[in-house]
Amino acid sequence: MALALAAGACRLAPPAPPGKDVQAHAEEEATGRALRAAEWQAHEAVQKAREAEVAAAKALRAAESEADADAETQQGDGERYTAAIAEARAGAVGCTLAPGRLTALRRLLGAYVSEPARDAALAGLEPCRKAALKLRRTHHETALRDQPRAAARDTVEAALRDEGLADPWVPVPAGTKPTPGQKDSSIDPAVVKLRGEATAAAQAVDAAEADLERAQQGVAASAARQVKLGEADEAREDGWRREVQQSSGRYLAVAGAAGVGALAGLGVGFFFIARGDAIESGKRPYPTRFEREDAARHARTSSLIGFAVALPFAVLGVVAAHYGLRRRAVGQRRIAVTTDGLMIRF
Repeated sequence: MALALAAGACRLAPPAPPGKDVQAHAEEEATGRALRAAEWQAHEAVQKAREAEVAAAKALRAAESEADADAETQQGDGERYTAAIAEARAGAVGCTLAPGRLTALRRLLGAYVSEPARDAALAGLEPCRKAALKLRRTHHETALRDQPRAAARDTVEAALRDEGLADPWVPVPAGTKPTPGQKDSSIDPAVVKLRGEATAAAQAVDAAEADLERAQQGVAASAARQVKLGEADEAREDGWRREVQQSSGRYLAVAGAAGVGALAGLGVGFFFIARGDAIESGKRPYPTRFEREDAARHARTSSLIGFAVALPFAVLGVVAAHYGLRRRAVGQRRIAVTTDGLMIRF
């Protein structure tokens, strides 16, 4: 048995380490790459969604500012419209308005669509128009008294038409401009559309950020799984090394026992060599020569048996110690078992 162990000592290597779960690592690394790619795409989607949100909000602010400006303009027009109606009503009493102001009010109010307050104010100015017509006719005729009568008459009529006094103001004609200052409960369709787009853009940002958060959570989970795989690999290797360490102790125990057996065999061998020398030198007396020679042969034979017994124990001890020490070194990480052989660290 000892010779067989000695012959096979070169093959006495520690068991191969368990190694890492290659398939699980490969699958998780592929999953991690896919999740990181999804995270990058989610980052880009968030950026684009935010840019779209900013653009939509900017367009909405511009449209609302324009709508507010239009509302302010309409409010000013409404105030002027209301003041003109009040001035026309007050001026109609006693026709206190100058002809120029009278025709100015008529042009201002006449430009708007028909509505009761406006129509009543213009109709109330009709008597004042007639009075102003007489006044302005007299003024023009006086200014043109040196011209021929027919030419002067045509010039006066043309001037009165230009001033808006020649034709009657009733029935009151309708204008084309909408009545200013009236509250419009409806909102500009363009503003409504832009508000919808801004809301949709904000919702798109929320959705993109949620997708990004899920992608980041997936990447973090994949990284955690990879850490756990590494920890599992280390745990398996640590268990393997503990097992190797324990087996090294058993081999060293065998080596110790074999050493004791070898020493015992050597002791027996040397004891009988000394005894044989004592017999042959006559230090141990025997009655007859035959008995002395027989005792000497017995001593030599016993010494050989002792050495023969010690030799296999010695070989077994050396082999067991070699194997045990190798396993201890592997268990203490000074020797690593690789596919190329043993790697020794000093």
